[in-house]
Amino acid sequence: MKDKILFFRIWPDPPIARSVSEMLAKQFTDHRIDIIDIWRLIRQNKLVIIINSLYVLWWYWADILFRGMNMKAAFFRTKYLFNYVKELAIQKSRQSEKIAFSFQLQSIFDTSIPGISNFIYTDHTHLANLLYSEPGKVKLYSAEWIGLEKTIYSNAALIFTRSTNISRSLIEQYGIAAEKVKCVFAGINMPARKLGTINEGYTNQVILFVGADWKRKGGPTLIDAFKRISHRHPNAILKIIGCNPKINHPQIKVLGKRHISELAQYYHSASIFCMPSVNEPFGAVFVEAMEHALPIVATATGAIPDMVRDCWNGYLINPGDVDGLSSALDQLLSDPEQCRKFGQNGKSQVDKNYNWQAVGEKINKAVLERLKELSS
Repeated sequence: MKDKILFFRIWPDPPIARSVSEMLAKQFTDHRIDIIDIWRLIRQNKLVIIINSLYVLWWYWADILFRGMNMKAAFFRTKYLFNYVKELAIQKSRQSEKIAFSFQLQSIFDTSIPGISNFIYTDHTHLANLLYSEPGKVKLYSAEWIGLEKTIYSNAALIFTRSTNISRSLIEQYGIAAEKVKCVFAGINMPARKLGTINEGYTNQVILFVGADWKRKGGPTLIDAFKRISHRHPNAILKIIGCNPKINHPQIKVLGKRHISELAQYYHSASIFCMPSVNEPFGAVFVEAMEHALPIVATATGAIPDMVRDCWNGYLINPGDVDGLSSALDQLLSDPEQCRKFGQNGKSQVDKNYNWQAVGEKINKAVLERLKELSS
């Protein structure tokens, strides 16, 4: 019988959850993958939900009422639920035989089990939020929660990150040893779909935005910048996917939410991808746009500088810089050949680092080496 990998994920629905489970299955072919969906187990126990909701009100009532803290996010960050999930992980291990190691997606809970090596793959830390905004404006969770978060990393055999800024956060803000942290990047979560180029050689002047959180993704900044240059480019079109801001402009099309299977056609028919995020822990849409050979206009925050090199595969501006954004868009709309060069450079970046085969090979090698070290 093959040894088992306990794969803990919070939800099964996000595309990243499916991508990681498929990556593990392809890389560890001599193991069985036991997928454990944490939220499914939690919601089976209504008493746990009630008790934890009371803990949320106890811990975060002032933040929810006066600082706009998200109730759903706070629900997953209490000591009670943290300890409950920890016990769930231990129970799962007792129900299984021949466990090689455990692997968890994201770092909200600690699914490490005594005597079993636990590996983490995450795109965030909570304290990294201090790097994105002015300290006084950051809505941090309680000090007790941050203390619990630190134990997640301390108990891990290795921590894999999707970006170098999160690796730095683990080392500098949480005091994790550098040798325990490895940046392996991430792949594309949308279905592969081969289409011919339909952007008229980058001359159709279609700018694409794909994001659900309109304000955090820099939507208002993009609108201001686009309006400044729209008169210079009367054929330019800005397409907005993922959200529904109220905008009345003849050159702006708000398309709302689209299924992930539909996105490829929008990438293929665009000439430029732009999402000027205020903060961005990762941003899978940038990788998707690069895979489709689009030049990128984005902000120098979070994980984005790993993906976008200024004047190589796009332009980087500061968050909220309307002047810089309008100038960058103006340059690309005026220069299809520059769009093509940037697009090809971005595609080479994806081929090298941002695909699940490359990510999986790095994880496989590091996991096996670490297990060998621990067993010797």
